[in-house]
Amino acid sequence: MRLMYIYDQLVVDFIEHTVKINNKEIKVTPKEFELIEYFINNKKIAISREQLLNKIWGYDFYGDNRTVDTHIKMLRNNLGKYRDLIVTVRGIGYKFNDEK
Repeated sequence: MRLMYIYDQLVVDFIEHTVKINNKEIKVTPKEFELIEYFINNKKIAISREQLLNKIWGYDFYGDNRTVDTHIKMLRNNLGKYRDLIVTVRGIGYKFNDEK
């Protein structure tokens, strides 16, 4: 298991459950943290909204799959200049891509 993810000035600490940009902690919700952790651990893999709902919210979640889109939007906003690391895969869902 990975303990930390570092990309440029973005640091995600999986032990402390923190996300920092330029050494400044940014506030993310627990679900947003789970999303970024899942994306990082599955880099470059296209993940459907349904897969994210099942993994992050659980199989018994009865909400709309647009819940994922809303949380992704909030996470991207929090990531600021690193928002483009979360890529929309048209017709499928999302993936995390940190190749420059």
